[in-house]
Amino acid sequence: MHKVLLKSLVLRRPVFKCNIRWKVYYQHKYDPKVEDVINKQIQAEQQAAQDYLAMATMFLHPCMSRPGAGGYFMKMYNEELEHMQKLIEYQLIRGGAIIISGLKAPTMDNKLTLQSAFKKGLSMEKTVTELLENVVAVAEKVDDYQCADFITSVYLAEQMASINELSHHVTNMDRLCGDEHAVYQYDLQLLKSYPNPFKFKMPER
Repeated sequence: MHKVLLKSLVLRRPVFKCNIRWKVYYQHKYDPKVEDVINKQIQAEQQAAQDYLAMATMFLHPCMSRPGAGGYFMKMYNEELEHMQKLIEYQLIRGGAIIISGLKAPTMDNKLTLQSAFKKGLSMEKTVTELLENVVAVAEKVDDYQCADFITSVYLAEQMASINELSHHVTNMDRLCGDEHAVYQYDLQLLKSYPNPFKFKMPER
């Protein structure tokens, strides 16, 4: 009899699936559409962080030895990680389901230059900004003004600053016209603001 009762209880236990949304007490007007775009934004920030990390490590490698550029793109990597973590925290606060998706492997050219890296970074920042603007648009359509305000106040101002900063770097690189000595001096200036984040020592410059 005990075995029959136990079997009955097991059969009655609800089976939760990730693709089923439940009306839950810990959410307040959190539309599934907003929850979905926040998860997409988490993935976009994670992807951008990985791509910046790939660029940074290429510039820090002995075969390239651009420590200033390496430090700069490590800074960008850390910023994207911070953005991702803030979005994860926000998703948790709103009671959303966090989906950590797989990432694409970075496509890095062995002939990566400072100029092409800055242009790639600028393109990445514009893409991330467009996705953030889409989050705002989706949130406003469902009257989630808190989410719209969060993205606008926390992220979009920083994105505009990053786009402006990278645009200046692209302009400066265009002016240098690939002159090796000039690029070397430019990297030295970057190194003053963005020192090598790792513990190993690089040759004095």
